[in-house]
Amino acid sequence: MGKYFKGILGPFSGLVGTVVGAVWNGIAVMRSRPTKSNRPATQAQLNTQFKLALVTGFLRRIKLLINKGYQQFNNGITPMNAATAYHLKNAVTGTSSLNYAIDYEKVVFSQGNLLPAAGAQVQITTAARLNFSWLNDATLGSTGGTDLATFMVYNLEKDKFVTLAGAVARSAAAFVLQVPPDFSGDDVHCWMAFVSFDGKEVSDSTYVGEFTVL
Repeated sequence: MGKYFKGILGPFSGLVGTVVGAVWNGIAVMRSRPTKSNRPATQAQLNTQFKLALVTGFLRRIKLLINKGYQQFNNGITPMNAATAYHLKNAVTGTSSLNYAIDYEKVVFSQGNLLPAAGAQVQITTAARLNFSWLNDATLGSTGGTDLATFMVYNLEKDKFVTLAGAVARSAAAFVLQVPPDFSGDDVHCWMAFVSFDGKEVSDSTYVGEFTVL
């Protein structure tokens, strides 16, 4: 049963006859009532469904980073939808649901106009610690030394993320990120990005590489 909000000519929510009313991003919309199909899904449809599930399953777990990193996409599209579209197009390897996989080098949790992390590296000399370093390029004028670094680490074997936002200023040029002790011996993928001090601007995230935790 549908509900009218402003009389018979106003917007409505729910099923009315053969149409469904809803509000999306503050706009009243109407679409046809969906029909149930008894046809089995084609392989192409299964591939599309699997690929979408793979990408959204990965991104949902870093939603806070995505919401900040894709904040520029605010004209009729949500940050998560923008990130999903990018990764579906650019960050999945394979040809079908049998071998689809995330291409971690192509994962981008932030897109923006600040300078990215130049010369980003990770060195590991101590157990459960990742020594990030980068060049302090704040003097180039299009960014500031007060930009704050965000770090993301993904352990594929354990399927776990470690994220830290606003950890240190760009001018510091280094930061030691602690990971769980049970990461010892595991390979991890590492990324970093910058956010302006006021939180309104971001850089593209940088894939730093894959490393083995001591």
